Amino acid sequence: MSLGWDVLQHFQIEKARSAAELASSKVDGLIARKDHTKQELEELTLACQAMWELLREHLGLTDDHLRAKILEIDARDGVVDGKIGAELMDCPHCGQKASTVKPACMYCGNRLPSTHVMR
Repeated sequence: MSLGWDVLQHFQIEKARSAAELASSKVDGLIARKDHTKQELEELTLACQAMWELLREHLGLTDDHLRAKILEIDARDGVVDGKIGAELMDCPHCGQKASTVKPACMYCGNRLPSTHVMR
């Protein structure tokens, strides 16, 4: 019985070791993805700041203009939550109401025009 018990324990230890290695690999992948996403966010923030400074310098807009436009865009979906939400539009192909979340109309399947330059 001792040999059977030892084999069973060895099997369970190897199974746990494999699961730990898989989990460690997944964590490493998630950390790399997080770092990449953080870098992309930094680059987008830098580009937005550069665009804003160009507009402010060349067109005379103010930070208050920018804040008001951000609030206006945020509120378009009826919820002020710091996100661009979905909007409803009439499909130009079939006339049915379509959500801007989807790239194509769910009724006729035709591509919908984008309502946001940044998406």
